[in-house]
Parts: sequence; C-alpha cells; structure tokens
Amino acid sequence: MNYKLENIVTITSGVYLKPSLSGDHNYLNAKHFDNYGNIQEEYFSSTSKVELTGRNVDHSLQDEDLLLVAKGERNKLCYYTESIGKAVGSSTFIVLRCDKTIVQPKFLFWLMNTSLMQGNLSRLSKGTHVKSISIKVLSKLVVSIPSLHEQEYFIRMNDLIMQENKIQKELIGLKELYYDNLLMNKLTNNG
Repeated sequence: MNYKLENIVTITSGVYLKPSLSGDHNYLNAKHFDNYGNIQEEYFSSTSKVELTGRNVDHSLQDEDLLLVAKGERNKLCYYTESIGKAVGSSTFIVLRCDKTIVQPKFLFWLMNTSLMQGNLSRLSKGTHVKSISIKVLSKLVVSIPSLHEQEYFIRMNDLIMQENKIQKELIGLKELYYDNLLMNKLTNNG
C-alpha cells in the first residue's frame, strides 16, 4: 500500500548543540554511521557528548528512531538503537519515528537506503552550495509499504546481506594479512 511518509512516521529535525564535557547524551553526526547507516561506536569521543536541558529534552532519541542525513550529496538513513546509550541527532539529520502499527523501523531503514529511494531523495534535495532536504518536502514522499508480515521477509533478507558484506570485508582483511606474511617470509628467507 502507498503512504505519504507523514502518515507513517513522526518527522522532526535534529538539533544544533555545543559539545559539553559534562554531557550525558551522545551527539550523533553523519560520521558516527557507516555507509550502510549502522552506528560506529569507535568514533564516539568526549567531544561527541551534549547535555540536554529545557525544550531540547524533547530531541532525545528513542530506540529504533531513524536519522536521515538531510544535508549533502548522500541522504542515507541511519538506524539508532538505545544500546549505545542516550543520544540526540545533530542538525544534519531529520529524525523519523515510525508508527509501528504500519511500518517496522528496520523495513523503512532498508527501503530508504535502496538505490531507487536514494535517487528519489536526491531529486528532493535543493540548494546551490550544500543540497538539503526539507521536512516539508520529505513528509510528502510516497513510499510503498507491504503488510507487517511481509516486511519481516525484507528485514531478514537485508540482515543476511549485511552479514555477508561483513564476512566479505573480514575475508579481504585476512587475505591481505596472509599475502603480507607470505611475502615477508619470502623476503626473510632470501635475506
């Protein structure tokens, strides 16, 4: 079934805050996510912390919130889980909170990162110097959402593809190490 994004998610903006050494929330930026939109905790540091006060408390992320990189050339969707700790998205992001009675966050995460949807998002980006997507324009984007049961299939398949990509990356690293050792042994034995 086709839905306007505004009918299946709550859409809010990220927030601009100054880092704080006494901060209790991770301040997420695009660099905290890999090319697939998954969190990379190794990039967290003390400069990635903020303290939420006043009306900014409403910007605290909830488990399975999605963060769309709204500025720049690649508008990947990023997946937040509370396992990394309390967090808030920077102003680089538009935050999407799914109505889970209609769409599972992992399904929308997969869908929005497909090449077809990335092309659609690219066409929605406006600007001369730095392209960006507005909440107003994004909210009108039409997406095709199957039943919750059918969404499970796409989620499982995407999980398998991500697992395969991870294994291939590890295999490449092991091959490089093997060849380095092979060549170093050859060099040592010839010396």
